[in-house]
Amino acid sequence: MAETMTWTQYSGADDDWNQVISQIDNSTYLQSGQWSRHLSNMGWEYHRWQYQSDEQSAFIQGFLKRYPLGIGVLWFPDWIAGDYAASSGVVDALRESLSLRWLYVRVRSHRVFNQQDLLDLQQDFIKVKKPFDTALTMHLDLTLSAETLHQGLSKNWRRNLNRSNKLDYEIVEVTEIDTIASLYAELSAIKDVSGFFSKEEIASLIHTYQNQIMVIGAQTSDGKIHAIRGAIIFKHQAIDIFAATNALARKHYLSYALCWDLLMRCKHRDCQHFDFNGVDPDNMGVYNFKKGTGAELVKTLGEFEYANSAAVKHIVNFASRWRHSQ
Repeated sequence: MAETMTWTQYSGADDDWNQVISQIDNSTYLQSGQWSRHLSNMGWEYHRWQYQSDEQSAFIQGFLKRYPLGIGVLWFPDWIAGDYAASSGVVDALRESLSLRWLYVRVRSHRVFNQQDLLDLQQDFIKVKKPFDTALTMHLDLTLSAETLHQGLSKNWRRNLNRSNKLDYEIVEVTEIDTIASLYAELSAIKDVSGFFSKEEIASLIHTYQNQIMVIGAQTSDGKIHAIRGAIIFKHQAIDIFAATNALARKHYLSYALCWDLLMRCKHRDCQHFDFNGVDPDNMGVYNFKKGTGAELVKTLGEFEYANSAAVKHIVNFASRWRHSQ
C-alpha cells in the first residue's frame, strides 16, 4: 500500500526555507523568508507547511492573526510553491496545526490562470466574491535587447520619455526612508486618498530586503528628490513595489524616465521579466502607463477563501473590505 502523505509544519530556519523555495521554479517573493520578516514587523504571526512524497514536494507560507474565542484569520499572499494538486486536504492540516476553533483562510494566487490549478484550488476553497484586486497584472520581457524594448514603447510613452529629459535632474539611488515616506505623503494629499505605504511599511521593506530591493529617484540640482520608483529582486524576477511623484515630477513626466531607468537596471541585474504588480483597467492612467511599456496583460488565478463558520466569514469579509477602503 502506498504511503499516505499530508501537510506538516515546517520547522527549519529562514535560510533553509529560502534555499528550498529558491529551487522551485514557480516560487515568488511572497513565499520568501524576507516577506515573512516584513509581515512579522507588521504584526502578523507566520507559519510554514511542507508536503513531501515520492512524487512531489510543495510548500506554503501563511500569516495568522488570532482573536478571542479561538478565532483565527490566516492570510496566504501567494499559494503553494510547487504543485497545486497538493491543495487537497490542506485545510484540515492547517486547522489541526494551529489549534483554532474557528478559522478563516484567504488565499491570493499569483499564478497565471489555468484550468487545472483552478480545479485543484477549488477542492478546498471557493472564489472570493469581492476580491481586493483585479487578479490582473502586466509582465515585461527583459530578455529582449534594450533597443527592442525601446522600440516596443508606445508612441505616447516615447514622447513623454523625451519630455522628461528637458528638466535638469539626475537619477540617483534612494536609501533614505524619510524621502520615500514624504513623497507618499505628498501623493496621498494630492489624490486625497489613503492606502499608500506607511513609513513603518517602507522601513520594514527596506531593512528586510536590503540589496534585494532597488529604489531610484529623480533629484534636481538643489538636492530635492521629486519622484521615486523601486522594485524587489527575487531570483530572475523584478517586482514593481514603490512609485510616488510630486507635482513637479508629474509636470515634467519624470515617472517615465524613472520607470525606463529602473527597467534597464533590473535588466542589467539579469532579471528576465518585470512584473508590474497588478493593474486595474478602471484606473486608466496607471493602466495605460504600464501598458505603454510594451508589457503584456496577464490574468492570474486571484483570491479564494475558506471558513468553517459562515458568521466568521461574513465578519472577516466586512472588516477586511472596510479596512481596505480606508
